[in-house]
Amino acid sequence: MKKIIFILLALVMSLTVKAQVSDYQNWMANLDDNAFICQLSIPGAHDACSSSFSGWGAIGAAVAGKDQSKSIQQMLPLGVRLFDIRPNNQLNIYHGILQTSYTFNGVMGELRDYVIAHPTEFCIVFIRHEEEGDSGNDDFASKMQTALASFSEYLVDFRPNLTVGEARGKILFLSRNAYNGPIRGGMVTDWRDNQSDINNMLGAHYYGPETHKCSLWSQGYYSYTDVSAKKAVIEAMLNKSKQLAGKYDYTWVINSLDGYPSDQTYTNSLVQNNAKNCNPYLQQLLASGNYNGPVGFVFMDYCCDGNNSGYYGLSLTKELINHNFRYTMSKQGDPIYDGNGNLFVAPKGCDMMWDAKVLRLDGTSLSGPTGWYNTDFDDSEWETRRFPTANSGAGASYYSLWNETSNTLFIRREFYVDHDPTIDTYKLYVRHDDGFVAYLNGSQFQSENGWVGSFNVFSIPSSILKVGRNVLAIRQEQGDGGAYFDCGVLRIEGTYAPLKLTGTDWQSFVAPGHNLNFGTTAVKAYKIVEINENNTSARLEEVTIVPADQAVVVRSDNGAATYNIPVTQSIASFDDNLMKAATSSFTVTEANTIYCLAKKNGKTGFYPVAVGVTIPKGKGYLDLSGSNVKAACIFLNSDDDATGIEDLNVDLNLNETIYNLAGQRLSKPQHGINIIGGKKIAY
Repeated sequence: MKKIIFILLALVMSLTVKAQVSDYQNWMANLDDNAFICQLSIPGAHDACSSSFSGWGAIGAAVAGKDQSKSIQQMLPLGVRLFDIRPNNQLNIYHGILQTSYTFNGVMGELRDYVIAHPTEFCIVFIRHEEEGDSGNDDFASKMQTALASFSEYLVDFRPNLTVGEARGKILFLSRNAYNGPIRGGMVTDWRDNQSDINNMLGAHYYGPETHKCSLWSQGYYSYTDVSAKKAVIEAMLNKSKQLAGKYDYTWVINSLDGYPSDQTYTNSLVQNNAKNCNPYLQQLLASGNYNGPVGFVFMDYCCDGNNSGYYGLSLTKELINHNFRYTMSKQGDPIYDGNGNLFVAPKGCDMMWDAKVLRLDGTSLSGPTGWYNTDFDDSEWETRRFPTANSGAGASYYSLWNETSNTLFIRREFYVDHDPTIDTYKLYVRHDDGFVAYLNGSQFQSENGWVGSFNVFSIPSSILKVGRNVLAIRQEQGDGGAYFDCGVLRIEGTYAPLKLTGTDWQSFVAPGHNLNFGTTAVKAYKIVEINENNTSARLEEVTIVPADQAVVVRSDNGAATYNIPVTQSIASFDDNLMKAATSSFTVTEANTIYCLAKKNGKTGFYPVAVGVTIPKGKGYLDLSGSNVKAACIFLNSDDDATGIEDLNVDLNLNETIYNLAGQRLSKPQHGINIIGGKKIAY
């Protein structure tokens, strides 16, 4: 007994050290808006309303049926966000044959009021029609729809890739039972009930109003042979769910801790013993630090009871909340790479669901609206569909449903290229059932008949790609049998970037999307590390590695040519670089603030850009908007270049020692190049 107390004490102490959340009323405020809900660890109440009973239910609950000691109103500020409730035909909440003190409308009203008062939060309601509590009036379906309609403003539709930001201030309603349409929230099908083998716990599905469907792992082994068997499946599901950290397969997980021995008559004491075993067991597993991944929906009994009672419900609730901040979640908009580190500029849906504008027409071999594949085509009236899209028998882990009758989809999808597309190689990945025709920026470049069960890969000509917005338009047919479509565009990094010089003079250059190594080339690159107090000269420092999207000045003694600058994974510090690269185009609004490299009257330097001129994306420039001195030109000064000062009002410090290039000391500067203060100065 002393050993058990010591272990639990150590567990509580470890939680105190690890705790990150201080405000459990608003703990979801700390979550990233773009995090997927399926990546979360959410504490929940099994039979959430079974703390209070009415009528004969109160008498029966003295023996069995009481799974919670706190009301929903008490659970919410303690951090519980998931509620399992069981309405009967009249939408009174039951546990088996025992009527609780709650109604469906009352519970939904409490949750609505909470998310209004705490707009960073959202709640999840998981229901099962408790038919044992029915008196024979079969109007569950119509009453449920009526009730949900009254809360429609506060309901969020289910999607596999539903994010935290989309659910804030809302209720996600999930039902195991059908009711009169329309669907509000989401439905559960193919429920895996009371399975003892982890391999049989995958098979259920969630789907939403737009028939977005995904797989569901559900551990609900509630009638077990021994509590050790229950603990084993809890841990097995935890091992499964932790593998989902940072993944994009949108598999949702339920890990229920409730249960009782199957060879004994169900009583409150059995439920209590189970909670005292399973709640601290999951808490101990999480506190070990060996399960850095999402836990999913966790339904527990006595979810807000303290450690003194032996239930460890409250400390497990806090542990689950804090666990969210101990692993890396996948988020909407995260970059998706292949196994070689190449970026999908347009992710495949099997890696991250993507949206496109879609027109569906009945029939195959259709041509579609005039010019539907051009970049400037107006698709604002088309529907938005999420991909991949498939028929119900496709076997995909998640998808939006495609009607199985013969039809044609016209799909328009946008992606962006942030630098010269000729540097890299671009590939189109397509899985299709049936044939497709692909256009890019109005040009047809690929087609294939029939169907494929995996992705085929096609080259995209660099000549039809553009820096900035690109429009991929695909005509996809679906004839007899199955239906499926998904695609993606992969950018394979090139080995070098071309740099065209027009002569031996200075030019500005922005590294186009890759780190570049100038060390083995005939071109020298320089960052600007200082501008003198009169803003008349810029001191340069030669660099070997130029980071992606950084601006430098370059030149070569070899003169005009196109030089291939190798791409490298090496990085360099450019914190002191005063030269900027335009991340997007902008217009100059104030005189003598933005300076760009140019050659005027035979002199190369940074000259002010006139008001109203647009600086294009990717252009290098100097920004002197915070300077009081406005020079006519800023000349360049490096170890192998003289700073021109002719015709400029520059006060030379003639107290400095002056030498000519032969090293002879001079009393005053001579015409030509002088060394003044250790710098080469043209006079």
